[in-house]
Amino acid sequence: STPATPESAAPAPAAAAPAEPPKPDEGRLAQQIEQRYADIQTKKDHFVTLGVPQDATRDQVKAAFLSLAKVFHPDRLPPSLPHLAPKITAVFESIREAYEVLHDDTRRKNYQLAQQGAQSAPKPPAAASARPGSPAAARADTNADDLFRMGEVFFRKRDFIAASEHYERAYGLDPKPLYLAARAWSVYMDPNRKADMPRAKQWMADAVRTDPNCDRAHYQLGVIARVEGDMDRAEKHFREAVRANPKHLEANQELRLIDMRKKNPPKKGLFR
Repeated sequence: STPATPESAAPAPAAAAPAEPPKPDEGRLAQQIEQRYADIQTKKDHFVTLGVPQDATRDQVKAAFLSLAKVFHPDRLPPSLPHLAPKITAVFESIREAYEVLHDDTRRKNYQLAQQGAQSAPKPPAAASARPGSPAAARADTNADDLFRMGEVFFRKRDFIAASEHYERAYGLDPKPLYLAARAWSVYMDPNRKADMPRAKQWMADAVRTDPNCDRAHYQLGVIARVEGDMDRAEKHFREAVRANPKHLEANQELRLIDMRKKNPPKKGLFR
């Protein structure tokens, strides 16, 4: 459930493998990535993802995110493990999503309430609850912001179809670029909608054209550009995200890594 790296990039590292055999640490990292990716499929909650307690402070949440980012940021993937590029990207995105929710007091409260409600409320038939036009959907349709928040909950559970549906309905009621960017990301990250990736990227471009301060769309476009190997374009979008939102932690983190690599080019074998 992550943007794929160009397939043409895979053979080169494989051919170079004999000259640079995998190190023990790299084998351990591969195991960690596989385990984290498996955890994503079981939809671990955000507290488990970051490894923090339910009452963790914002500083603890931030420290946990930064610690995990040092291990699971895609730029940390060694050249000997190119086949794990899609998985480490998905893992990092799940860590980033957990941070974004738990570091924001309001979003954390809404998330915990949603989790408690999902555990305690009687579950309606799945088809009725998700189907547009059902009574539940009709009630939700009255508030674009509620639809957007529900889309965020579905996205964190990696239910990309339901997330996209909620974002689309929110955008239909209130065409905010933020809602369009969110819908685009849910489509882009859906492994079953690879054919729609170009359209999703166009939606993100439309979002920043409509609102140059849409930091979410800029960040997403930056991530895509980085995955595609266009670091100049990636840096441009990350800087635009920070310009629009100076507190955008992930975009700032990306820029720090870019600046670090410019000042101290990594030795061969340390980064991709």
